[in-house]
This record gives sequence, C-alpha cells and structure tokens, in this order.
Amino acid sequence: MVLNFKAMDKIIEGKTKVIYANPDDPKTVYMLFKNDITAGDGAKHDVIEGKALVDWKTNRDIFEYLNSKGVRTHYVESPEEKVSLVKKLDFKINLEVVTRRVAAGSILQWGGMEEGKRFDPLVTQFHYKDDPLHDPMLDDGYVDYIIRAKEGGEVFAEMRRMNDEIFHVLEEAFARFSIQLVDFKLEYGLINGEVTLIDEVTGGSFRLWPYAKKNPNLHQENILGELDAQGRLDKDTYRQGEDLSQVRSKFEQIARITERF
Repeated sequence: MVLNFKAMDKIIEGKTKVIYANPDDPKTVYMLFKNDITAGDGAKHDVIEGKALVDWKTNRDIFEYLNSKGVRTHYVESPEEKVSLVKKLDFKINLEVVTRRVAAGSILQWGGMEEGKRFDPLVTQFHYKDDPLHDPMLDDGYVDYIIRAKEGGEVFAEMRRMNDEIFHVLEEAFARFSIQLVDFKLEYGLINGEVTLIDEVTGGSFRLWPYAKKNPNLHQENILGELDAQGRLDKDTYRQGEDLSQVRSKFEQIARITERF
C-alpha cells in the first residue's frame, strides 16, 4: 500500500506526528510520524533525520505487544513505514498519566526525592496538558476525591489502573533485556465509551536505565547503584544536550530491543 497524504484531510499536526482522516473508513485515522524532537514543553526543538522511522518501529512493536497482552489500545496496524492506522477517538482526555518505579527527572526537584528511590507500589500522577503552564500536576488527594465522589471519576480510576497494568507489562518486557523501566507518561481517550490507550509509546515516552551488573538487587529502598543511569536509552540524552547523532543512536537501540518483544 502506498498512501497519498496530499489527497487526505489533515486533522491536526502536533510536535511529533500528523493525523490524517482515513477516506476509506471514518472510524480510523492515519498517524504519520515526523523527524522532529522537542523538550521543555516545546522550548527546545530539533529535527533528527531518520527519527520518524525509528519511533514508528518502537511504537509499532510496543502497541502490538500490548494488544497481544489484552491491553485496550487505539492501535490497529502499520500499513507502511512511518504510518500507523489507529481508531478514531470519540474524545481525547487532555491529561498525561505518569507512572514511576524509580525517582528521576522533575520529581527530584519538586518532590524532594533522592534519585534512585524505588517506589513499590508504583506512583502514578496526572498532569494537565498545557505547554505554557508546563503540564501542571493534579493534586493526588483531589484525584482520589474525583474517583470517589465526582461524576466521571471512573475514568480517572480506569486510567490509573491501566497505567499500572501497562507499566508492569513493559517493565517485565524490558527486564528480559537487563533494562529497568524507570518511568513513563501515557495518554488516553474514549473510544466507544471506553478508556483507551492512545497517542504513541516511543523513546520520548519513558526513561530506560540498563542494569549496572548481572544480577542487580532491585528491591532495595534505593537502586541507583544497581542501574547504569549514564547509559540511559531515552530522551534525557536530548534534554541533557547530547549530540543529535547520539540521541538517534539511543533511540535506535530501543527499537532493536522492542522488535524482540
């Protein structure tokens, strides 16, 4: 199949993808990956040649793996390189749902956490998607109140449950390759009235730290010494200013791993 996107209606273009209407099926849309990479809520922006193909491979492999595990997702298939066919949303939930196993990134500043602290059970937080406001986090207590007492609270409860489920599935998958899934952020929408995983899951969606030794003890209060944080395989390489070719190399390593899921 060769898709002609010039003949299709563009629904929306984001920082890393373009969504096109599917003229043959109003219940699905095409998601075309771009070579762009951003950080700092869009303040930092570059183009990495070949990134679209690498992200598409990672996204394809992860979504097909999640589908095989019974996770409810929008992903249907990948009809050609750099393109995913996905179910059309009834409603997009304007939240990022972040789940953490290990303290890293922004939580070290605003949460006063020690890097490498292990969370068991997992910690899940909801962030309102708004770049100018830097995706502010919803208060955990208020989220609990929404779930308990507000109309629509079951949607928050289901997103929290699904994030937990997906994290455990992917944590186990990456562990087979001696890599710790540190944290990730996912997005959801409603399809046929059901909360459904949407968007993409690529190198920009999570932190991945390789094991620092053959049989690490990953059940300590702090596991930083058990992991190779400097060998990270995620977008932090871009955030921290590494050469773009090195960023692409790390993303390619992720794709080589996920193709073996």
